[in-house]
Amino acid sequence: MTLSTPYIRTLMMLSLTVAGCGSIDDPNLASGSQSSTAKADDAAPTPTLPPAAANAWRLPWTCGHVYAVTQGNHGDICGVLGNHIGVEEFAWDFGLPMRTPILAARAGVVTLAANYSPPGSECHDGCPGALDSAGHALCCSKCLFSANRVNIQHDDGVVSSYSHFDELVVQKGQKVAAGDLLGYSGTSGCSTGPHLHFQVMLGCPTGYCQSLPIKFEDGGDPICGAKAISQNACR
Repeated sequence: MTLSTPYIRTLMMLSLTVAGCGSIDDPNLASGSQSSTAKADDAAPTPTLPPAAANAWRLPWTCGHVYAVTQGNHGDICGVLGNHIGVEEFAWDFGLPMRTPILAARAGVVTLAANYSPPGSECHDGCPGALDSAGHALCCSKCLFSANRVNIQHDDGVVSSYSHFDELVVQKGQKVAAGDLLGYSGTSGCSTGPHLHFQVMLGCPTGYCQSLPIKFEDGGDPICGAKAISQNACR
């Protein structure tokens, strides 16, 4: 099937607006949606924060590890307009390599543990290739809503959402503490490479809706290109 240029553009706009698969050209930033080269920084400084307060957000990976922010809030891809607009206005993409442990950013109850794309399924390995290619557009038209995802509802009613898992290890209804393992990063759904898409929402414990602005206690409001060090569940 030959795709017309307008059709390709329509699919690309759809994937950029909804899917959370941003673009970035610099592999040194280890874009979660473009590259699988992200690595933890072994020279990370020793964490110094005390245990997190109940309502504090901590970066959702292992204490002391550093990963690059590959897209920040407001469509920030290092000076280029990305897809974190609309419902994803206050989302982040973090360049986590394949099967990096993903931890709960805050205590709560799992309200969604969706394994939409198990191993061997059409969308488990994402949509590799250039974002402006016909093949990527066609793949994303099929896989746009197929990222493996976890939602956690917190005591104040807000919901944190984690997308593009390779594997989940939690179930709906399970209580989790900050720092508990949720699963392992991947590239499921409309994604061109391993990464974690994270946002906080209100009013959709089992769905996906407007993101809310937050700050991480250990990372603030990190921008594209920042190297974020987690102090989640440090001991």
